[in-house]
Amino acid sequence: MRTIEELDGAGLRANLDALAEVLHDCVRQGASVGFVFPFALDDARRFWRELAPQIESGARKLLVARDADGAVCATVQLGLAMPPNGRHRADVNKMLVHTRARRQGLAGALLAAAEDHARALGRSLLVLDTWSGSPAEDLYRKQGYQLCGQIPQYALAAEGGLGATTVMYKLLAPAVQVVEEDPSSDDARLLLDELSATLAGITGDSGAASFNADDVRGAGGCFVVARDAQGRALGCGAIRPLQEGVAELKRMYARPGTRGVGSAVLAHLEQTAAALGYRELWLETRLVNARALGFYAARGYLRIPNFGKYAGNNAAVCMAKRFT
Repeated sequence: MRTIEELDGAGLRANLDALAEVLHDCVRQGASVGFVFPFALDDARRFWRELAPQIESGARKLLVARDADGAVCATVQLGLAMPPNGRHRADVNKMLVHTRARRQGLAGALLAAAEDHARALGRSLLVLDTWSGSPAEDLYRKQGYQLCGQIPQYALAAEGGLGATTVMYKLLAPAVQVVEEDPSSDDARLLLDELSATLAGITGDSGAASFNADDVRGAGGCFVVARDAQGRALGCGAIRPLQEGVAELKRMYARPGTRGVGSAVLAHLEQTAAALGYRELWLETRLVNARALGFYAARGYLRIPNFGKYAGNNAAVCMAKRFT
């Protein structure tokens, strides 16, 4: 039975040999994925080791498929580090399937999983390039990728000479719609009440006293609600002006059982903050809220000294993310 999962930096290192074997096997079979012979297993290991910092920083996502024995047998990456005007898109990189695991639908499953992750991060456009005329090009077409065109003499072929690459793209329909809404609407109040109850259960403090709806209604503020295709409210979040160039993230919530809602809300708020001219987003959560700490760390937020009312509070953790 196959499984697909995301690996963090530690997961990459723990599966280094298996990832190296997949890459080495694909290059040995003639895949045009950036390498030429001679290409040893140590070269493949070096590639993965050097990739780990990008995974840890959130600049890249690494997805893998495992075979029935639990061994990594296929992988794909999402390149997420984009300029401010391109944070709606991601690159699909290094689709690799070991020869022992081919013709089992793994490539299509990995692409579908990558698209889910991209949607959850608020990305609406995927871009890739692949060897022109290769089976991979046909795979991407079947997965709904559209042809942009070809670039001749783009890369060295395994058998020698220069070959063309085909540039392709896919527009993603969002799994959820994130829209601005007044925090006093019925759905917003219900979501905020649920968040307060959840936080009280985790930390003993609902956090409601730290939220003023007027802060997010005015200039430089924003409150959003995430809804599914049927219009049901699934989550919310807000930003408020904090100081010059800095906004504070407030009242982030996704209903239990939903997938990708928090990521979609956060991505929308980050894009809004950047468009409003903010250079950083700051936030506070509680040390006991391990799930929230992991969520923000996985999306590029780093711990900073506690600010404002949280200074000196050992139960509070403050984090920040820079846009430039």
